[in-house]
Amino acid sequence: ATLAGGCCPGASRNRFAYNEAGQVRIRAGLPIYECNSRCRCGAECPNRVVQRGIRYDLCIFRTGDGRGWGVRTLERIRKISFVMECVPPQIITSEEAERRGQVYDRQGATYLFDLDYVEDVYTVDAAHYGNISHFVNHSCDPNLQVYNVFIENLDQRLPRIALFATRPIRAGEELTFDYNMH
Repeated sequence: ATLAGGCCPGASRNRFAYNEAGQVRIRAGLPIYECNSRCRCGAECPNRVVQRGIRYDLCIFRTGDGRGWGVRTLERIRKISFVMECVPPQIITSEEAERRGQVYDRQGATYLFDLDYVEDVYTVDAAHYGNISHFVNHSCDPNLQVYNVFIENLDQRLPRIALFATRPIRAGEELTFDYNMH
């Protein structure tokens, strides 16, 4: 499926993941392939959403219930809209993650995020680097859903991790996702 102007959904041979408003239209668990440098389309192509970055006003705040820091939106977010990317601060092998995990466990902190979309080879370590997504808390009833996104890099073991709204989110509401994503 090719759009006018030479646009393509990458190497996926799948339909486009987004509608004209930039909302995700495929179910969670399926990979998203965005247009990349090999496409003839421009920056405003509807198949370039995650790579444009955060478009909402978000803020970090101290939670009132002892969960530390959290992230809330300062404006309404539409259902199935892209909210933020979990910027991979540092990608390490699973062996190195095991070693670091023992240290972090002793500190009582969690910084590791497995990239086991295809096989359990790499892990993200957010201990020292990252963006605002580092402060998004866990919830068993989250308002954000994780999607694996591929843009320039098509290696299935190294997806970019994007968070999309599962429902409309009110201004002032805390953003959460399920750390045990399925």
